[in-house]
Amino acid sequence: MAEIEEIRRAEDELDDDDDIDDEDIEDETVFERLVGLTEMFPDSMRSGVSGVASLSLDGTKWLYQFTRRSLWVVSTSFMILVLPVIFETEKAQMEQQQLQQQRQILLGPNAAVSGGMQGGLAGMPLPPGMQPQPR
Repeated sequence: MAEIEEIRRAEDELDDDDDIDDEDIEDETVFERLVGLTEMFPDSMRSGVSGVASLSLDGTKWLYQFTRRSLWVVSTSFMILVLPVIFETEKAQMEQQQLQQQRQILLGPNAAVSGGMQGGLAGMPLPPGMQPQPR
């Protein structure tokens, strides 16, 4: 039990010291603290860190501008060169589908699949005398 009392007394003494230290410290701004911290390091190190930070900022700005310009060139080139081809291909496919639908409506369901008429009407066999001769 004596050890616990000694530890409590030691903690009480530390708490009293903390109160005194808090009163002695003057209020300072964040900027003043940063300036105080920079004085800890040599000038060569501060200028080196400043140079590296400046270069990384400039590099980031350049990369951002390069990315913007590249994206603009790629997107406008795609719109001018590729989109018309896509639209024309789609238009040709739609025309072909409409033609197949018209054939199916006019000639029956087998006409759209066969692609054309053999002999008379699609799907009807040729008369015996009109069969194509093998060569």
